[in-house]
Amino acid sequence: MTIATWAGAIMTILGLIAYLLKPITASFTKITENLTKMSHSLDLLNKDLESSKADRTALHEELKEHDRRLDNHNDRLIIHDEQLKTLFKERR
Repeated sequence: MTIATWAGAIMTILGLIAYLLKPITASFTKITENLTKMSHSLDLLNKDLESSKADRTALHEELKEHDRRLDNHNDRLIIHDEQLKTLFKERR
């Protein structure tokens, strides 16, 4: 076999390898781009979740304060009711 034949065979093999590797590398590139976009989206979602968690925590604290105030008002209503009953008993 001559050098030209060997060179032709090697070039054919290299061409087939390049032909087969090009779609694979293109797929890897697209997968990498998609993973990068998904990672960015997940980061944004995590920030939104943290913000939502902080809002929920603040709302729960506000609800606790409202419950405390309602309990105080309820206690005061009971006291006023008792005072009214006492006044009506004294009038009789």
